[in-house]
Amino acid sequence: MKYAPLSQKAIVNALRGQTLRLPNLNSLFRSWPDHKPKLNRHHAHVKPIVDQALDRMAIKYPLIARRKTDDIARFACLWYPQARKQEIEALALYSAWLVCWDDAVDANEGDLAADFARAKRWRQQTMNMVNDALGLDGKRVSGIDGDPINDVFRDFGSRISLTTTRGYRQVLRDEIQLFADSCAAEQQLRLAGRVPDYESYMKLRIGTVGGRMLCSLVQYATHDTIPPALRASSEIDRLWTQVCVLLSLLNDLLSLKKELQTDCVINAVAAMMEPGMTLDMVVAELKARMRVAVEEFDDAASELIQKANSSPYAERYINGCRYIVTGTLEFTLTSPRYNISELIQDDGSLKITL
Repeated sequence: MKYAPLSQKAIVNALRGQTLRLPNLNSLFRSWPDHKPKLNRHHAHVKPIVDQALDRMAIKYPLIARRKTDDIARFACLWYPQARKQEIEALALYSAWLVCWDDAVDANEGDLAADFARAKRWRQQTMNMVNDALGLDGKRVSGIDGDPINDVFRDFGSRISLTTTRGYRQVLRDEIQLFADSCAAEQQLRLAGRVPDYESYMKLRIGTVGGRMLCSLVQYATHDTIPPALRASSEIDRLWTQVCVLLSLLNDLLSLKKELQTDCVINAVAAMMEPGMTLDMVVAELKARMRVAVEEFDDAASELIQKANSSPYAERYINGCRYIVTGTLEFTLTSPRYNISELIQDDGSLKITL
């Protein structure tokens, strides 16, 4: 792995106190047919389900109680606005698990953030549970580890297993493994105080941002049957990759202030910075890369539609992947979790004092 030309301390000192100026990020997606975020009509139904799950997790992890104000159910309903009631119930539980699992090793507040050995054991425990909960090891045992965060995944696993094939769940399991392994590598960098260069960072970020997991669940949300050969196609892999690029750059720009508060800047902005490069120059470069990602997503989408002989399910799948991006942006801009909504200007741009 290559490292950024500036040290973490130098990057923090250079950024702190500056004004981060961001354009209207929604404008990046105006070429998409469904570029405006949509909310699943079952939001009011699934919110109590998520809140009850948070209450169960908060018994062992008290800080999770604060997540109730975030409205994680809304996050799930923005990601999967097309899902029916049965599917959105499961997807909302998955979203609650994902947010709380990730927070456990997060630099801001995680119980395991500073202890790599404990975090490693917990990641392995989680993957054992995932195999079990998704029925992939042939001996499903409910609640064997007694961890309330992972028990929420067990609830999700029992629901998704009712209507999906083993092969489909294996794909999800593999993407969760990539996510866990990538989070481990990121934690090692954070504890060592190292910032990778941009290319090295983005290879890692494709895993940590979780976009591949979210895209793998689009088929479940749309309730479509996609042929396995098409599901494993290079076109779908390219869609997933560009979703991850977009999620990574959007999140890294919008969460930069929060990360600076912890003196931890394993972030695309930090990775891109070089001596003599201003913050405005970094933002312009990242914006250009997001435009390229949208174009590459659209190219892959066109090729997928051709390969699927213009079948309606292909268009639904493509739009489902787009919702992952636009839903994430909407939630980030409006949720109390990020405290950004008050900084939005009349033209949709943002000015954030770091």
